[in-house]
Amino acid sequence: MKNILFRLLVLFALIFSCSAENKFINNYVARLIYAAETEALEDYLLKSTSYPHPNATASYILGSLYLDGSILKKDLQKADIFITKAANMGLPEAINSIGDGYYSGDIRKKNIRKALEYYEKAAALGFKPSQFNAGIVLLRNAKNKNDLKRAILYLDKASKNSKDLKEITKAAVRYKIDAQKRLKNYK
Repeated sequence: MKNILFRLLVLFALIFSCSAENKFINNYVARLIYAAETEALEDYLLKSTSYPHPNATASYILGSLYLDGSILKKDLQKADIFITKAANMGLPEAINSIGDGYYSGDIRKKNIRKALEYYEKAAALGFKPSQFNAGIVLLRNAKNKNDLKRAILYLDKASKNSKDLKEITKAAVRYKIDAQKRLKNYK
């Protein structure tokens, strides 16, 4: 039992301390760590998501593992159930993930408006990648000056998160400049 708890702590650290550019490495390390104990991991996380004291982070991790399919068997229906459960408990990462599902159309029916709604909810809770996501969605789908102004606002916030987002921060600066040019030339 101590071994599985140690591995869970490592998994939590990998998932929540990683930046986007290290996702591949973290995924590879996590697969090596958990290859022999996937059933125990799944069981532990399932119990952690149950009542009377459901854990939003455990629910999100379980949903993410089902979505990814590298540690647990890929199951989009289970992924959606557990990520939605975590989002309903207010976990910003899960709320952002639902936005991703609407944006990509891989889990939910593609709906850019709903994706933006979820990105903005997560951004309002301080989840920094959602600031970038909301800005990009607004920029790419701008229908008026107000959309461009909101895109600039989100991208400006994202561009100031250099300690947390690294490469995304650089992209946010570039997109913010693009949005400002489009706003200036908007007719």
